Amino acid sequence: MSIPAHSRLSVALGSAAVLFGILSAPAHAQTFTGFNALPFFAWPKYEPLDASPFEGSYARMSAGYQVTSSKGFGTLSGPTIGLEGGKMWREGRFVYGVVGALDYMPAIGGYPTPGLGSAYYSRDFAGGFQFKAGFLAANNVLVYTKLGATAFNETLHFGATNFTAPFNRNAFTVRPDARVGVEWAVSDKVTIGIEAGVTGSPIR
Repeated sequence: MSIPAHSRLSVALGSAAVLFGILSAPAHAQTFTGFNALPFFAWPKYEPLDASPFEGSYARMSAGYQVTSSKGFGTLSGPTIGLEGGKMWREGRFVYGVVGALDYMPAIGGYPTPGLGSAYYSRDFAGGFQFKAGFLAANNVLVYTKLGATAFNETLHFGATNFTAPFNRNAFTVRPDARVGVEWAVSDKVTIGIEAGVTGSPIR
């Protein structure tokens, strides 16, 4: 039995608000008088940016809180600690690059024992490699998406049935991964972000 696909859930309102602010920027019209040419419309032109904290090579440590939901297997949540590194390039307001990450999500108070005939999903270590691309809403605010694959150390906890005792099944799986998020560089050393994503079925 394979471990089901699951979703990484978090509050994405911050990124949605930033995106709305970008997409709703008013267009500028060129006025005319008399019988001059008809006006044309264009998006505002941005002035060249100073060096952005989201370009170049980087390595960082992270800490936060993660919620994982699996259909039919309940919800897992807890603190997460990670390492991430990569290299980003910039063209105007667009940035892109490759990133690699390791993540550890420790269990809080031990894994629960599923009830009769039920099952529970958990995972602890994960590592991924992704392509990352985004748009600078401001010089220190990045709205981005990631596409790649992540390897998980996962466990299914099965409860007792009328014919079997409780047991666990552990598996190391590689799954496709897609995420969206927003990052705010508070300083050159501190970044705050929100990320949501979906993880697919194991790659066979």
